[in-house]
Amino acid sequence: MAVQKLLQKVDDLIFFVKESREYQLCLKAKQKMRENEELMQLIEEVKSLQKQYIRSNNSKVIKEMLEEKLEALNEIPLFVTYNQNLEVVNQKLQMIQEEFNDYFDSKLNKSI
Repeated sequence: MAVQKLLQKVDDLIFFVKESREYQLCLKAKQKMRENEELMQLIEEVKSLQKQYIRSNNSKVIKEMLEEKLEALNEIPLFVTYNQNLEVVNQKLQMIQEEFNDYFDSKLNKSI
């Protein structure tokens, strides 16, 4: 029974995030982004350059190419909107995680 209550509370937290305005805006923006072939190509190029940059041990040439592509991405309002809302969603998730960590820490350290 206690497990069921716990799972219900976790479901409530998930619902809180999924029903948030920012999460809903992320979903809508992501769908619109998928419909934009040029934007998706640019995102794929950035991902590829990021991998190349890591593998190259921080090549300056690849870094410049990556920065150029990132600048182009950050000039696209849809991408900027998506990122801004995603950041808020991630902050909410991080807040939940920190609350769990603090709770468990306080309960576990009380008994020691």
